[in-house]
Amino acid sequence: MTQPRRKIDCHTHIVTPAIRQEYFSRTNGYAIVMQFLSMFRAPPTPDEATDTVRGDARLFLCPCIDIHADIPTQLAAVEAALPHERIVGLKIYLTYQSGRANDPRMIPIYEFAARHQLTVTYHTGSCALTLPSDNDLDGSNAVYVAEMAERYPTVNFIVAHMDDPRYMECIPIVCAHENMYTDFSGAYEPGTPEGDSMDWAIDTFARAIRQCPDAYRHILYGTDFCPPINLSAIEDYDVTIARLFPAEQHDDIYFNNALRAFPRIAEYLRKDNSNAKTNV
Repeated sequence: MTQPRRKIDCHTHIVTPAIRQEYFSRTNGYAIVMQFLSMFRAPPTPDEATDTVRGDARLFLCPCIDIHADIPTQLAAVEAALPHERIVGLKIYLTYQSGRANDPRMIPIYEFAARHQLTVTYHTGSCALTLPSDNDLDGSNAVYVAEMAERYPTVNFIVAHMDDPRYMECIPIVCAHENMYTDFSGAYEPGTPEGDSMDWAIDTFARAIRQCPDAYRHILYGTDFCPPINLSAIEDYDVTIARLFPAEQHDDIYFNNALRAFPRIAEYLRKDNSNAKTNV
């Protein structure tokens, strides 16, 4: 009997119980939940994402950091939550919020991430069509992330969405840094070129990814799942991965790369397995 594929969806917005129910009715495995900024108003507030993740062993949390608010206060709140919540990283919404990854005000975030083995995920490139944004597309450029990846080699940095539409520029930058990763989550939003033509999207991704022979080691599986903002594709990503990567690379894309990119996940999985054995 064929075992189900192990999956870690590294980019979702499963921020309510209803979204969680819909997601797991269509797929299995684990998922990382990126908390929303309060500026988005709807969908729900950041606290609801924490509640949705809490108690569900399939989910992990990346609290968001509002880079226009007091950063040390937010980091103190995350530190207080670390012993109690399944936190694996931090989320920064570049483009939506004006700023660059190398801005001096960001430095406490990276120092905090280094101390606590947390991964930093950035929104980069174009934004969801339904959410408010500062539209600072230039500020989210992967070149600024690379600067921080070199300065903080023990921290893993994720350039989410492959710096859309700077795909060709993004992949060589990511592949040049062992501690950088990317994904093409959120690609299939209705009303975008990718959402309007999967064939066009896959051809575009392929040209970018095939620049680097080992690019697959830096690619994470992610869907950006959040139906309230018209991000409901799941199966499309399976089709995309099957067409972009040979079968022998699929375990890395779907699972192994996530364990490298988010080291705290492995710790939680070991604890889960230990508890399961204890309870048998």
